[in-house]
Amino acid sequence: MAKQSGNIDQFLSLSKRFAAKDWAPLILLQGEETWFVDALTAMIEDGVLTEAERSFNQTIVYGKEIKINDLAGIVRRYPMMSNYQLVVVKEAQHLENIDVLLPYLEAPLPSTILVLAFKNAKLDSRTKTYKAISKGIVYTADKLRDYQVKGWIPQFCHLKGRSIDNAAVDMLVDLLGADLTLIHNELEKMFITVKDEFIRQHHVEQQVGFNREYNVFELQSALGMKDFNRSIQIAHQMGVRAERGEIHRVVPVLFGFFNKVVSAHYLTGKSDQEMASELGVNPYFVKDYRLAARNYNMDDLEKALGQIKYLDLRLKGVHRGSAEDGDLLVETVLGILKN
Repeated sequence: MAKQSGNIDQFLSLSKRFAAKDWAPLILLQGEETWFVDALTAMIEDGVLTEAERSFNQTIVYGKEIKINDLAGIVRRYPMMSNYQLVVVKEAQHLENIDVLLPYLEAPLPSTILVLAFKNAKLDSRTKTYKAISKGIVYTADKLRDYQVKGWIPQFCHLKGRSIDNAAVDMLVDLLGADLTLIHNELEKMFITVKDEFIRQHHVEQQVGFNREYNVFELQSALGMKDFNRSIQIAHQMGVRAERGEIHRVVPVLFGFFNKVVSAHYLTGKSDQEMASELGVNPYFVKDYRLAARNYNMDDLEKALGQIKYLDLRLKGVHRGSAEDGDLLVETVLGILKN
């Protein structure tokens, strides 16, 4: 299994701590990997107070909307018929003049649990405000790399009492990239629709991808072989069968494939195991990258990557005219194969 990142380890540790109802008066959640920030915030919201206690003792506000002096007054309140009051500031990166809270942060009420949830941002660790908060709980969710996401997915499934095989994990990340929110949304759907304990590759294909014969992996395989007729056939069928937005998912997969083919050019002297490790793929697929590297020289690959970038722009509305998403995919495949 891939080495875990520090923020995954800390997330798991905090999850256990919160499940045991071990809180702190000050909790700072921050960073780019916003799924972790949201998940911990939700645990706190669900765990601190009973449903009956929330009416009087739970306050959830947003950084853009709350005035800092009002927030300073809220956190000093005492709970009613409860051991705690919970104050959650979502999107706290938008708080203005946060240093106004410093006197409170230096001597917080033990009966108030203040949660500051920053999204795609961090509180400056050099400030007195940060130093005061750091006496409580600080969790920083740095952006995960693809291999870290692949290491996290089985752990997430395990937390939900489910299992997933490696091929399904690879396909999820290939189709959806390292977008944890999107990945977790799709997994949650599969937890409902897949009755077996194990989630397998064909479940991901059914839930997220196209059908087995006409999907992005078959397309990249046909492109790697420079099989003109098969590539056009797959691209056309994908366009016909795709639901709204599905062609957008093809872009990062194809871009990632051709990027790996570029790397394969520099790894031709390596063993299959070494190349698989360098490319971050299953050794079974190394032969596909070796073949594609023989079929596409570096100029071809530069042009192919350019075609895929242009597809991304056109799918977003730049120079697309009245063309359907599927038509744009076919045009891109033709452009790649003309190299």
